[in-house]
Amino acid sequence: MSAAAPRLLLVAPPFSGHLNALITIALGLRARGIEPRFATGAAKVDLLRARGFPADTILADDPQAFERIADTAGPVRSNPLLLARQLSANLALMPAVRAELDALVDRDRPDLIVADMTAPVAGVVAQSHGLPWLTVMPTPFALETRTGTPSYCGGWGMPRHAGHRLRDAAGRAATRITKRGMQRVLAERFRECGVRVYREDGSESAYSPDAILGLGMRELEFPRDWPAHFELVGPVTATAELWPVPPQLPDGPLVLVTLGTHLMWAKRDLLVGVRRLAAGFPGHTFVVSLGDGARADPRPHLVDGNVVVYHHLPYDDVVPRCAAVVHHGGAGIAYSTIRAGRPALVCPHDFDQFDFGARIRAADAGIVVRRLDSRRAVVALGRVLEMDLGPVRRLAQAAARYDPVTAVERAVRRQLGGGRATGSPGAPGAASPAAPGE
Repeated sequence: MSAAAPRLLLVAPPFSGHLNALITIALGLRARGIEPRFATGAAKVDLLRARGFPADTILADDPQAFERIADTAGPVRSNPLLLARQLSANLALMPAVRAELDALVDRDRPDLIVADMTAPVAGVVAQSHGLPWLTVMPTPFALETRTGTPSYCGGWGMPRHAGHRLRDAAGRAATRITKRGMQRVLAERFRECGVRVYREDGSESAYSPDAILGLGMRELEFPRDWPAHFELVGPVTATAELWPVPPQLPDGPLVLVTLGTHLMWAKRDLLVGVRRLAAGFPGHTFVVSLGDGARADPRPHLVDGNVVVYHHLPYDDVVPRCAAVVHHGGAGIAYSTIRAGRPALVCPHDFDQFDFGARIRAADAGIVVRRLDSRRAVVALGRVLEMDLGPVRRLAQAAARYDPVTAVERAVRRQLGGGRATGSPGAPGAASPAAPGE
C-alpha cells in the first residue's frame, strides 16, 4: 500500500441500481481520507464528475454497449436460451473492457479495486496486476451457497418443511448444472476472456475470494450458509443523482408507483395498471415515477384524475410521504420502502425482483401480485393499505442499525493490511445506514 491516502478504483456498469450505491459509499469513503476513482459506461461519467470524482469512460466508442445488454426487449427470467444470449453478449465485451481497465490500472496504480457484482472483469484485472479486490453485491442472495433457497427460480419462499428443502436442493443443483452448461456452450468466449464460472474450490469466480459485501440485511434474508468472507453491511438507498424534489407533491394520502430505471417493455403498459388501481382508491393520489434518468424535471409529466406522473422521483424523499408503495422489487426501491417503514405491493417482472418480492412477503412487509392491471391487484393494494405496520417498522429499525460506509471502509483497510475504520464500529458482522444510496 502507498504511504499516501489509499487509492481505490471502483468499477460498475452505468445502471442506477448498481452504480448509485457505489457513489454514495464513495462519498463517505472520501470524507474519511480514501481516494475513490470510477470506471463506468458513458451514461454516468458526467454525474460522477459533478460529484467531484475522477471518472473514466469504459467503451467510449460504443456508449450504449451496456444498456443494450440490460434493456432487453422482453422478460429474460430463467429462460436458459435468453440467459445464454445475455451472457454471450457480456463475454463479447469483456476483452475490450479488460484491456481498458488494464490501461487504467497501469496509469493510476490503485491500491485496491472495488467491483460491482456485475463487473467480474474488474476482478480478473485485479488478479493479473496482483491487486486486492472486493465485490459489492446489491443483490446478496444472488450468491450461491451450499444450503438455503436458491435465487432466480421464480421467487421461491422461505423453506417451511422437508419438501421445500428438497426443492431448494434441486434448485441449487439445477443452477450449477445450468451455469456449467452455459460455460460449455460458450466455451470459446470463456477461453478468449480467460475466465471460468467456478474456481477449483467450487466458489464463483465472478466474486472476490477474499471479501464480498452484501448491501442488504440479515433480517430480510432467508437462512443459508454464507461464506466466511461474506458480510451483509446494510442497505444503501439514497439517490446519488442530483435530482430536484418536486416542489409540491399532491395533497392527500399518496401511493408511489415505480418500475425502476429499466424494464422499458413493462412500462409501456404501466399506466393502464395504475389507472385501474387508482379507480379503486379515489381517496388516494397515485404518484408515478417513470424512472427516466435523463429528464430531471420536478413538474408533473401528466395529470389524469388521481394519477400524477413524473419523469423521475427520488425515492428516499418521496417514500416517507406515502401510505404505500407499488413497485417491481428492485433493490433500491425495496430497501427505500423498508427504511421508511412503508408497506409495499410488489409486482415483479424480471431479474432478481421475484426474489426480493418473496423476502418482502415472508417478512410481512408487503404483498406480491403478478399483474397490476387486474382485480386481484386492486384487492391486494387494499390489504396493503390496511396492513399491520409493526413488521415493516421493525425492519426499518433494523436497517437503521447498519452503517454501510464504515463496514466498507473496514473491509478496504483490512484488504490493504492495516488501519482502523474511522467511523462508528457498528454491529459486528453488519453495519448501519450512515450513507444511504439509490
